[in-house]
Amino acid sequence: MLTASVKTTKTKILGTICVILALIIAAILFLGGESAKNAAESISLRVTNNEERMEYIASKGFKTAGEPFSVEEVLLPEEPDEILSEYNELQKNSGFDLSPYFGKTVKKYVYPLEEETETFVTLYVFEEKIIAADVASHTEGWQRPIDGGKNMG
Repeated sequence: MLTASVKTTKTKILGTICVILALIIAAILFLGGESAKNAAESISLRVTNNEERMEYIASKGFKTAGEPFSVEEVLLPEEPDEILSEYNELQKNSGFDLSPYFGKTVKKYVYPLEEETETFVTLYVFEEKIIAADVASHTEGWQRPIDGGKNMG
């Protein structure tokens, strides 16, 4: 019969337990943090009604006048032209990407801003998910992603 003995002290046992607990906590924070972040992102981009669309716009610092100015279905071309390609590059800087939606019909919601006349927020929605968003001044001729950044136009 083979036996082995290990001489330990309370300090070594306590230290080992602390290291194991630290590793477990780190793993939970790392893995749990990512899923919580992904859940928060999917909730904030999922919109099923006007109230949720307005809440999204408000979360970006804008206040709308209420109902959308216009709602229309838009067919995104399978092959984007130069303007759509440039628009998509701007959207990518805000975390959106229209590429998977090329060739699909999406809903376009245009909301007038309460504090600025002739300035609008536009949301593009596919299957109740915001896939692009911008702010534009029709009179001044600029357009930018809803999160800020470089103007287009």
